[in-house]
Amino acid sequence: MGEEVGGRLRRLRAERGLTQRELAEPHYTAAYVSSVETGARTPSGDALRHFAARLGVDTGELLGVTSPRDDVRLDLDIAAAAADFLAGNGSAPKMRRLARRAQGIGRTRQAGLAWLWLARYAAGEARPRLVVAAETALGGDIPPYRELAVALRANVLIDRGEPHHAMHLLRTALDASLDRHPHPVLLLTLHAYLAEGRLRLGETTQAAQHAGKALRLVRGGEELLAELTGNQRRLAEAYLGEGRVADAVAAVSALHDLLHERALRPVLARCLFARALVRRADDPEGALADLRASRAAVSDHAVTLELADLSRELGRIDDAAVLLAEAAEAIPGDSPHSASLTFQQGLLALARGDLEAAEAGFAHAIDVAALREARGVLAASVDKAGELLRDQGRSEEAADLLRRGLLLLGAEEDIPT
Repeated sequence: MGEEVGGRLRRLRAERGLTQRELAEPHYTAAYVSSVETGARTPSGDALRHFAARLGVDTGELLGVTSPRDDVRLDLDIAAAAADFLAGNGSAPKMRRLARRAQGIGRTRQAGLAWLWLARYAAGEARPRLVVAAETALGGDIPPYRELAVALRANVLIDRGEPHHAMHLLRTALDASLDRHPHPVLLLTLHAYLAEGRLRLGETTQAAQHAGKALRLVRGGEELLAELTGNQRRLAEAYLGEGRVADAVAAVSALHDLLHERALRPVLARCLFARALVRRADDPEGALADLRASRAAVSDHAVTLELADLSRELGRIDDAAVLLAEAAEAIPGDSPHSASLTFQQGLLALARGDLEAAEAGFAHAIDVAALREARGVLAASVDKAGELLRDQGRSEEAADLLRRGLLLLGAEEDIPT
């Protein structure tokens, strides 16, 4: 037992970056700490309480013994760290310590949830490793927990250029969940990530279908969810303080569901965008509302440009102008969105009746689209510029422009006049 306590003491001390002397003071010596860590001595009750206080843990963690109350407290600690991430001031080392603490006492579910939070906010090669840690910890758990890692695994696959594999993974998880474990937050997660993935693949109709299903499961906007999260946390703590541990367990489970739903905010913004793209033809005002909500949730150049385009089509020229001015400041010249921006600037000038500015705008859009290999924008720009020239009786210039556009799009050099 002394060896086990010593090993846990050494691990926790190392995680916190403390020396043996710093852990020992002011009541003990570094030599005493060393003898405990090597298992040569078994610490007294007073020493255990001192070490636990210095390390910020319960004595039960040092002894390797936990109770249901300790489990709820660990869940609340993970929830507090997750809330910090959502507020933009999360501490990865803090969440990592909680994950390792959960692993150290055999609480694999809590460890898996902590690794998931770290994976959500990680970048580069660290993210796949954290997803693997979450999958390993949750591998033996029930599907509503185990499959929460599937969405992040799919994201990793998409980043690696394997979108079709990612969609298969998500679809398989969704089918299994609908069949046996239709947990609302899990279904919301899987539908939302499927919508985002289909949108990346250019499969707009399928993306909108999943987006609609995801959005029907959402309980509210960020403000409401934040309020519900705070209330649920206080409820769990109140139950724990009253000794109603079973009620506290249920409350903390609901708390984690709310936190995971809040973490989906960027993905749900893409769901609103996907739904708006399909909704635009039959319900332009509804599409406008979706685009505004998406833009309010997360800054996205594609959403801003789509919103500007729809505003112009609906005759809200001033709104479109403001949006395009903001986009012009935010979108760098080497961005893939720069071609769409210049094309829309030409359309805005045309809507205002400024034919000279419109012609210049479309010409610039053709150059930018050719440089960025944006074939759709290139074709649309050539079409609009040619139409503008024809309407002014400049048929030869329109023909020359069309010929140039076809060449840029890859046509053969010997295009007939």
